[in-house]
Amino acid sequence: MQSKYLRGTIGACALALIALTPAVASAHRIHRPRLPFGGPHRITIHAQPDPIVAGDPVVVFGRLLGRGDEDRLVVLYHRAAGSPLGFVPVQTTRTDASGAYEFARADGLVETNRQWYVASDDAVSRIVNERVAALVTLSVSGPNGQPEPDGSVLETGRGYVYTFAGTDSPGQPGARVLLQRQSAAGGLNNWVTIGRGTLDAGGSFSITHSFVIPSSSGGDANVRILVAHDVTNIASPSDSLSYEIEQTQNPSLTIVPSSYVIAEGSSDTITGVDAAGEGQLLTLYAHTARERFQAIATTVTGTGGTYAFPVSPVHSTYYQVTSSASIASRQASGATGSSGVSGATGTSGSTGSTGTSGSNARKATLSAVAFVGVRVVLSVVSTPTTINQGQAVTFSGSVDPDETGRNIYLERLDATGSGWHTIASGVVDANSQYSLSWSFYEIGSETLRIAMVGSPENQGNATAPIAVTVNPVPAATLVPAGG
Repeated sequence: MQSKYLRGTIGACALALIALTPAVASAHRIHRPRLPFGGPHRITIHAQPDPIVAGDPVVVFGRLLGRGDEDRLVVLYHRAAGSPLGFVPVQTTRTDASGAYEFARADGLVETNRQWYVASDDAVSRIVNERVAALVTLSVSGPNGQPEPDGSVLETGRGYVYTFAGTDSPGQPGARVLLQRQSAAGGLNNWVTIGRGTLDAGGSFSITHSFVIPSSSGGDANVRILVAHDVTNIASPSDSLSYEIEQTQNPSLTIVPSSYVIAEGSSDTITGVDAAGEGQLLTLYAHTARERFQAIATTVTGTGGTYAFPVSPVHSTYYQVTSSASIASRQASGATGSSGVSGATGTSGSTGSTGTSGSNARKATLSAVAFVGVRVVLSVVSTPTTINQGQAVTFSGSVDPDETGRNIYLERLDATGSGWHTIASGVVDANSQYSLSWSFYEIGSETLRIAMVGSPENQGNATAPIAVTVNPVPAATLVPAGG
């Protein structure tokens, strides 16, 4: 009697799914059937990948185990987080000769946290959870509304207000939005909140912020948006962006790198103007993260007080230029006059006059601190680039300079084609080598890259996009050993 009842229930659900429009079907609350123990069939379920970003593909697959498991109707149910409805049937398929089945959820259908289960004949699977991050976009604009893309130079001070705006999809109106800056002192995964906002009714946000702490006081500024978790989505970060936050220039002695961001192994030039003019002796000081300034070069200013120092930093470096007076930490002064000749007995000799101050005396002058970010260089080899469903691809390569112990990420281009999201992570080994593997289940082309987030020592970087083609296989091939 139970088997007949369940077969009737599943058949009715399948007919309802086929006959009703999605809107009507979703309006009918369908409870998960309960089964007696010891039925003649059991059915397994797997959902890959988990977690995902809203709009990413998900493949649900498994196997019906028991006699007569070929060509059986299988119904996929889901329950979306936050929905007042129960489980709703969303797709049907039939098992193959081995009892295997597969459901491919197209891009754009899975946007919120949800639960899945399948039912076939007298068998109901376990419930599996799917965690879904919202799709968060971020753009930055300056005081005059000009775009400030990744790698731009921003200024400190109240006069420089920057706007961090974007969208969150699917987004819940009123959700908390956090503007965060990576803390150089607290570790690579320590993000400090520097601004707050909320999502409006359209899923948009806008947060304004003026920077106080320049790059010279804590590495390059890696910033991101984080939308706090709620019922519908897990905590959802945007891509992180790296900026140079510069101090206001000292007009008496300016300092400007030719490029604020270079790749490891490249060269740069530190230039500027000394207002004292030509012939001034200048010293270039430099230090890397957690070190102190040390003098590395001297030069004499040319026409108009201009100067240039060529540099080739291996790590992100802070530079400052000082005048010779500031090196000596004093003013130059004239010589003291000699003593007068002794007079006749009974009278005092006249005293020599004191020398005048030197004509070249100059107060100490220091430039602002300039930060040159050095991006790591990532090499990558993917093996293979054409695979079958469920097959793993290994991405391996090296990082220069040595980044042993750092986290490294495999990222996938999202469904909109505008953002990258982490799908796997690993650690760079002792030889500054890495290896990441991932199995792909969605049929078609995947666009991927290897990425590393910035640190106080070096700025982050990413490889060029890598295309991987995934070919279909029979459903039975996807099912792991044991179903």
